[in-house]
Amino acid sequence: MLRKIPTSLVLAALVTSSMPLAARTDDQGAGQKKPAPVQGRAAGAKPAAARLAPADAAPLMGTWQIPLETPTGRLVADLVFRTEGGKVVAAVSAPRFPEHKITDITKSGQVVTLKASTTYSGPLTAFSGPVRMVLTLTPKGPDLAAWFDFNESGFQIGGTAKKKA
Repeated sequence: MLRKIPTSLVLAALVTSSMPLAARTDDQGAGQKKPAPVQGRAAGAKPAAARLAPADAAPLMGTWQIPLETPTGRLVADLVFRTEGGKVVAAVSAPRFPEHKITDITKSGQVVTLKASTTYSGPLTAFSGPVRMVLTLTPKGPDLAAWFDFNESGFQIGGTAKKKA
């Protein structure tokens, strides 16, 4: 059961995979039926998530550090936002682990969501298989509340992202 996977394994899977982190993009879903657009929204409903535009990403650009307290110790992840080819991309890394690009970035209201997936196979445990990550960033004064969800609530961890000077 995924809930028994140690925190360090999940975070390690995120940053140690030899493949870049990537989530399905709209152009990869060609041929799949898309839901019809909604004509307006109910009072109090959240706005639909849309790809994060470079103009909306200006306050996020740069490097953010996210300290995370795990059962196996403290881990500080770096999250970098930048533009490539006119699109916003992000990358996550940790000490001794290379940077991995994230391209599925959306915004709904003030909340920014990053999605990525990879396959983990490594020496840390007997677990091997897909790891899906959703990172939700919510403004918290000058900082960002950062909430990681792995494998759709298989494991969750949060911290406060602070912009690196």
